[in-house]
Amino acid sequence: MKTTDLIHLSPAVQKALHADFVFLVWPDKVQHFPARQWSTSDYQQMLAEKLTGEIRFFLWENYLVATGDKELLILMPKYHQINDLVETPAPLL
Repeated sequence: MKTTDLIHLSPAVQKALHADFVFLVWPDKVQHFPARQWSTSDYQQMLAEKLTGEIRFFLWENYLVATGDKELLILMPKYHQINDLVETPAPLL
């Protein structure tokens, strides 16, 4: 799926974009589900379950989007930077 396909999201979907939800965007449909109070690791687990191959990130309209080998884009309005889902190592004590 091409990243430019996001510009064809319906106005209703664009209006519904909210940090409490994750949007799954296929060429022929869009689904969303709640992600309230999700941690970074919750998002990482969901991405591992939904996407195959190397996961790539890009920004669209200041929202983080992930894609893999499937015809699926995962739009995550909670995040606004490419490296937001990269875990920082725990400090050494």
